[in-house]
Amino acid sequence: MIARRGSDTEWLGRRASGVMTPGSVIVHAPSAAFQAPGGGENQLIQTSRHLEDLGLAIRPFCSWGDRLEDARLLHLYGMSREGLELARVAKGRGVPVAVSPICWFEPRALAALAPSRTRAAIDLAKWLSRRALPALPDWRRHLLALADAILPNSRAESAQLQGLFGADPRKIHVVSNGVDPRFARADPIAFRERFGDEEFVLYVGRVEPRKNVLNLIRASRLAGLPLVVIGGGVPGHDRYFQQCRREAGDGVRFLHRVDHADPMLKSALAAARVFALPSWFETPGLAALEAALAGCAIVITPYGCTREYFGDHAVYAPPGHVKRIAGALRLAWEVGGSPGLAGHVLEHYPWSAAALATKEAYDRLSD
Repeated sequence: MIARRGSDTEWLGRRASGVMTPGSVIVHAPSAAFQAPGGGENQLIQTSRHLEDLGLAIRPFCSWGDRLEDARLLHLYGMSREGLELARVAKGRGVPVAVSPICWFEPRALAALAPSRTRAAIDLAKWLSRRALPALPDWRRHLLALADAILPNSRAESAQLQGLFGADPRKIHVVSNGVDPRFARADPIAFRERFGDEEFVLYVGRVEPRKNVLNLIRASRLAGLPLVVIGGGVPGHDRYFQQCRREAGDGVRFLHRVDHADPMLKSALAAARVFALPSWFETPGLAALEAALAGCAIVITPYGCTREYFGDHAVYAPPGHVKRIAGALRLAWEVGGSPGLAGHVLEHYPWSAAALATKEAYDRLSD
């Protein structure tokens, strides 16, 4: 077993240093990904760490020194043009390619997040065209066609990849996202000693439009519930972050982002009464899985693959309706967490299971 001490950044630094071991699995995320890490980056790190537990050598791609022909395979996390170019090189050198797309195409989000009505109309027209004609040329379609294995996080994502991009179902192996079982043993004492004993609604993640933090702030004020936001702004969305700060008022506490391995994150989740993630879509929201395991009541978006993970154990809040988000917060606050949710998450979504399913997909490429 590998040691799990140290931050995610430290793990990445250690694995990316030195000379690549021949036969390693090379993992890749877009170059800017870890400048504002979120669920996709967490998925890469946690899956990789547990794959190491299964005896695989994992190497974050270093463009300066790594030779793809020395790798067992290339595993792309997320879909990007950068990843497409790397996949082309790998395929040209006989190296198999696996892709975890980590994506969702939500028409309501396209309309809500576009900078103008004209842009919204264009984006919706493109979405409708692709749904009607998935064979239309597209770089994402090309990437999925190049891939030897496609590893979506849900059956819903799998269906969307097939419907929008004509992904070959024979290549698809659903690998559910995971959670660290240690969140089930989280202790609220450290957080309460530092910030007080008051109960609160918690949000953990990037403060950006897709996460819908501004409407969550408005809803928490409408519901009269204290809110704690753990996370920071994202490059390119500084004005949004500042607007969130302006509208927050006295009932909202902003805390800096903490590393995923920081015990204070687990303590915050254990201390929270409700965890809220009313994003424009989630696949399915790793912080929500962790919060569920820590015992929180969950308020989450219905868009994406959240129902596939949470079923009837969560309260669903449509992101565009502040009053309905407020109502969902009040309901979750009053009713409390679903008694069966933590057990459901622990049974079905440990990272060890995600790593095993990923390894099985790798092994099929060697058969």
